[in-house]
Amino acid sequence: MPESCLFENCSSRLYGARMTAGFLSALIMPLAVAAQTTYHDPQGRFDLQVPAGWQIGTDKEVDQVIVHKGAVQAIVAVLQQDKSDPVTATEFVDVTAKEFQGQCPTSRERQSGKLMLAGTPGVYSLFTCSDPKSPAVAETSSALTRNAVLIGFTMIPPLDEYYESLPVLDGIRNSLRVTGSETSAIASKESESLAMTELKKACTVGAFTQEDCARRIGILLGKEAHPGAASLERATVPVYRDPTGRFSVQIPQGWSAISEGDNGILGVQLRSGSDWINIMPAQPAASASEVVLRYEQKVAAQSKSDREIPFGTLGLIQLFGNGLDVTYDHFSAHSPQGDAIESYIGGVGGISGTDHVYLLLTTSFGAHKKDEAGALFLSVAQSIRLAAHE
Repeated sequence: MPESCLFENCSSRLYGARMTAGFLSALIMPLAVAAQTTYHDPQGRFDLQVPAGWQIGTDKEVDQVIVHKGAVQAIVAVLQQDKSDPVTATEFVDVTAKEFQGQCPTSRERQSGKLMLAGTPGVYSLFTCSDPKSPAVAETSSALTRNAVLIGFTMIPPLDEYYESLPVLDGIRNSLRVTGSETSAIASKESESLAMTELKKACTVGAFTQEDCARRIGILLGKEAHPGAASLERATVPVYRDPTGRFSVQIPQGWSAISEGDNGILGVQLRSGSDWINIMPAQPAASASEVVLRYEQKVAAQSKSDREIPFGTLGLIQLFGNGLDVTYDHFSAHSPQGDAIESYIGGVGGISGTDHVYLLLTTSFGAHKKDEAGALFLSVAQSIRLAAHE
């Protein structure tokens, strides 16, 4: 195939994008310093916002636009396809991945999934390049519109600039508008906040240590759950009070509270359909972390599982507030019936820990609750009041 046909509507199929910018460098011709806020494609195919201080240029060899600042770059391609045999979004991503592999032999796919790109459902893959001289991250995404326009968006920052660059790069991607796209008005339904998505991606590619990731995620979850917790405090919310006087906890709207054991001696189960949160007294422990790890060791032993402890990939997450230490682990699992569930195992006690009195929280949320499970678990855990601290 002649090289000039790589991004044109030629008789041969376009088998993918040649991301000549690569992981480490870009060969571009600057067009303008981004004092302008909007870039309009000269051929009228798309427009996008260019952040202040960024430049925009065209690739010397292929039909794509590069928005960049220093070593951080976003590569945009909007290409009309043959409607009878178009290149798919998956093909675009797969071939771009091969380009990455050719430019960086140590490249490794870290994550993949679905997204909305210029209002069209698409796919993405996240890669790292562990070149010791210039480690980098690349995320390539693509979508094919109903009128056979192939959209490609690739972002490439150095690893040490990845997290701080993500909000700007995501902003550029989200500003992309494709002319004549029939699905451009479709809204994307995010399963979690953009800030949380970006932080988890940074953790996935190794921008932070596991301990730092757990700390950052815990802080962000606490901030995101706080507005809901505050509204619960202001409203008239049902409260379960342990019959033996050990603790109290707010009951989520629409949920029920069922005492466990004689006079609630074994705690309480908060329940809504198949979703539940068990709150029970834990054996004396030195910390909330010990409560969680000890329970997970018990689960692993009973199930004869060789899964590493803690079960979650991010490790234990610790939050402080309202005089409490809330430490928990989050992971995906399956119910005895084989259904996918989101699980949280938490330990709750006084910040000082001197009385060694802790509660153990175990949960099971169905797939339908995945998007809100974290905030729901935290709102319950942080609403607990221990008798010794009321």
